[in-house]
Amino acid sequence: MSFAYRPRPAWLGLAFCLAALVGAAPARAQSPSATATVTVRVVGLNGLSLLPQTTVTTNATPVHSGTDTTDTCPGTSLLGALADATGGGWGGVYDSGLGYEVDTIEGLTFPAGFTGDAYWAIWLNDTYASEGACSQALANGDDIVFFAQCQAIGPDCTSATAPDHFLTETAPSEGVVQVGTPVTVTVGSVGTGTGAPEALPTGVTVSAGAVTAPVSAQGTATLTFATAGTYTLVATAPDAVPSDPHTVCVHNGNDGNCGTTAPTGPAPATTTVSTSTSSTASAGVQGTTTKVPTSTPVALAAFATGVINSHVYARGHAPRTLAGHVTVEGTLQSVRIRLERDDDGRCSDYDATTERFRASRCGIDRARFFKVGDRATFSYLLPAALGRGRYVFDVEAVDSSGEVSGLYHGTSRIVFYVR
Repeated sequence: MSFAYRPRPAWLGLAFCLAALVGAAPARAQSPSATATVTVRVVGLNGLSLLPQTTVTTNATPVHSGTDTTDTCPGTSLLGALADATGGGWGGVYDSGLGYEVDTIEGLTFPAGFTGDAYWAIWLNDTYASEGACSQALANGDDIVFFAQCQAIGPDCTSATAPDHFLTETAPSEGVVQVGTPVTVTVGSVGTGTGAPEALPTGVTVSAGAVTAPVSAQGTATLTFATAGTYTLVATAPDAVPSDPHTVCVHNGNDGNCGTTAPTGPAPATTTVSTSTSSTASAGVQGTTTKVPTSTPVALAAFATGVINSHVYARGHAPRTLAGHVTVEGTLQSVRIRLERDDDGRCSDYDATTERFRASRCGIDRARFFKVGDRATFSYLLPAALGRGRYVFDVEAVDSSGEVSGLYHGTSRIVFYVR
């Protein structure tokens, strides 16, 4: 197999030669022992979102991969931020002289030692992280992105260099606007092979749900919203890492949205959730459908309640009742749920027929849904307290036409932990 040259953050924990490749990084104001509030997101193959942008505050608790408690990394480091954002949903290989190499994030695994066709690239504030993830100090407001970077043709990669572009987006100055008011977004691009600013690639667009606008050669796009709501704007392009998201709140006069004062009297209920387009990608499981969030009102949506997303429960104190509700414009046919468990690589799925967990292969979306009713609100009582592990609780609704609601992180897909 012939490998294309790509600068890359090789072994995590080592101050690799990236600084020589992209220029020496300026001295940072904080030491690796300082805590910081930062954002983290993870992008898989073909630009698919595995973890939406998540804000975390690092802490001093050391992090480690799996059951290996002897080889640790500072919790205040970049890797500590990843561990917090994913709730431990990462894995890596440790070398006594080099530190951790991350090979798995949110179920997507690449061979260790950069021997496969792809690896996890690490970017900090729109360019290469200048140090290894275990030694990289963080400052308040830092923006961390892990994304799948191809380096050869293989099972995961049809191109040896994809993605070639990393898109950047400036938050619109119009954070709150009236319906029909244009919103302008500025987009830039950085070459993933150089870490340097570059001309925009072809086909760049900015989307917020069904509202889409092309980006001009000058790097601007203008969007206009016809309905009120909160919209998430993201720039995308072929062969590119999508930009960080930014939100804009749209109101229609004094309708109660965006801090406006609604008129007295009852108002019709509205529901706005993150919607998605679906793509099939090699996310560690063949044929898995991964949802990429955008934002627009939808007619059919499911919501999990009673379980806190990304929360760590003490053993014996995790909720036994899985509950939620559904919004639907037509007739609701059924509500279905599933519960998956990963205990340090020992995976299992909850079987409603036997009312117990059964062993299964690890991977994303491996379990089958089971029906819990046909009403807009539901609850399901588990027969026993949950044991230790990482759990994924999914809810979906089906209407009379056969339409199935989507899975969205934090609303209809809840990830939680029992320690």
